[in-house]
Amino acid sequence: MEPTPNRSTHFLFEHKVFTLEGCRFVWSRSLDEAVMRFKLGKVEAEVAVDKLGNEFKIDPKSFDGQLLAMVVKGLKYVREIRPGDTIPNELIDGTASWRVDDRHYLIAKGRLTVQMVTWLTGGESVVSSPEQLEQIVEDPGIKTRVREAFAVIANKLALGGDAEQVVETRIETLAKELSFIEALRERANNLSAIRTGLEVAHRIYKNERTLREEVVRMQTLCLPPLTDIEQRFAQVDAQTGEILVMLGKFDQNIRYIREMRDDLHQTLRPWDEVLEDWEGVVAEKSQAFELVLKKTYQFLARSYSQAKHWRLAARPAPR
Repeated sequence: MEPTPNRSTHFLFEHKVFTLEGCRFVWSRSLDEAVMRFKLGKVEAEVAVDKLGNEFKIDPKSFDGQLLAMVVKGLKYVREIRPGDTIPNELIDGTASWRVDDRHYLIAKGRLTVQMVTWLTGGESVVSSPEQLEQIVEDPGIKTRVREAFAVIANKLALGGDAEQVVETRIETLAKELSFIEALRERANNLSAIRTGLEVAHRIYKNERTLREEVVRMQTLCLPPLTDIEQRFAQVDAQTGEILVMLGKFDQNIRYIREMRDDLHQTLRPWDEVLEDWEGVVAEKSQAFELVLKKTYQFLARSYSQAKHWRLAARPAPR
């Protein structure tokens, strides 16, 4: 059963302003801040969240004031918040407020399994295919090696109690946490459709100067953010690549994975604005393709101007 809604888990406001028709909180792209939107007659109005306190005499230390502060933080993880909604899990216990498919868990478990077997045998196994990684988890021979690895790792880490069970539980937990990284990796890989599509556009519109120049501009604008995303995944893979360190500094690594999960999730979210359009259009000379190019140009110019400095949002390694 769902727990009874309360202010520690739900956005339960008291002030009557939050009962206005259509009341909801979103992140305004034009203002680059959290706003409350609501219906005012036949039009939609909005007020910046940081101005609500003064406008409606809401004390920042009151319950409503604290919930408004939580709204601003919560919009990093969800697109919209309405009064009565559940507070995102990221702000409550650090878990993710969105779901992943079973295959993402199997891929993550497969990567950890390869790491354990490689560490145990001293060999080097490189498996990158998601399909292969899913199959590895159920391979009988691999399962036997994994049980051996549990015993050796437990001894190396000098764990107390049922040491092998502790290792197995930690592996399961790591796989669950890393499954979100795998889901995000899949989303990031879909961005290749944009890069490939721009290459096609450059070829088919090479004789149309204005459009060709816009395509070149788009290629220039998207290169830094897409490279940055690739580097973030490389950083996660490098930090989570040594199984003994992962299991030894378990709590620190769980925190690290969650931080990078949230960082990647927030980095990828803006691309949803155009990614669906790219997945639904054929890269060929057509009005539909040109409309997608126009929308993409507007998105990139607004979000990734070269005036913006790019650097890897690195997380320090767990200590």
